[in-house]
Amino acid sequence: MFTKKFLQIILFTAIVITSLGVTGSAAAYSCGTSYTVQSGETLGSIAKACGTSVAALKLANPGLGQYIYAGQSLVMPGAFWDNGNGYSTYVVSKGDTLKALATRFGTSMDTLGSLNGLTNYNLIYEGQWLTVPSGVAVPVPPPPASSGTYTIQSGDTLRKIAARINSTVSDILAVNPQITDANKIYVGQVINLPVSASYYTVQTGDTMKKIAARFGTTLDSLIALNPQIPDINKIYVGQVIRLW
Repeated sequence: MFTKKFLQIILFTAIVITSLGVTGSAAAYSCGTSYTVQSGETLGSIAKACGTSVAALKLANPGLGQYIYAGQSLVMPGAFWDNGNGYSTYVVSKGDTLKALATRFGTSMDTLGSLNGLTNYNLIYEGQWLTVPSGVAVPVPPPPASSGTYTIQSGDTLRKIAARINSTVSDILAVNPQITDANKIYVGQVINLPVSASYYTVQTGDTMKKIAARFGTTLDSLIALNPQIPDINKIYVGQVIRLW
């Protein structure tokens, strides 16, 4: 018969082996910007091992169903990819702020806010998808020789207008002393644009002809300044065009 001491040694050895097995399993996690689900895993176990949350994983994977399966690829917070149109997608990671991301991607908080429909610049979420300038097809333009005018459209704010033309609200106010309250502009109002404003981001419903009329220029001028557009009837939302 086994002695009591011998049984204690066997039990202790089994506990050590089990402990080592669990440690080895945890070390198997490799959490980068994407993760491939392994058999038996849950969103909870992946989130815990990767230092994130189930809510963040669901936000980062909007098409995620109720269940996950082995071999499934998950987008992780911190992921980044180029959309091929001058903009990229970034998945917010823990600790990110809009100010820090603006610095990281060489842009402004106003631009990020406009591109992503953000109303509260202090509120972004881990796992949230943000559109950011790629830094490839959106060059920083040199200061143009002259400025232009713009007619306020429905839904416009000075912040949105500034973001579209790579300017700031302060610069717009500087050339429009008649505007005493930046929050009070009206549809049909004509405002001056600062000389630094020379590029525009295409919005839903835009055509080259409409853009030319809105910014007080001509269609022929826009065509000449944008040789990269082979067909003026085919422009797309998010495309950046030169105004003058």
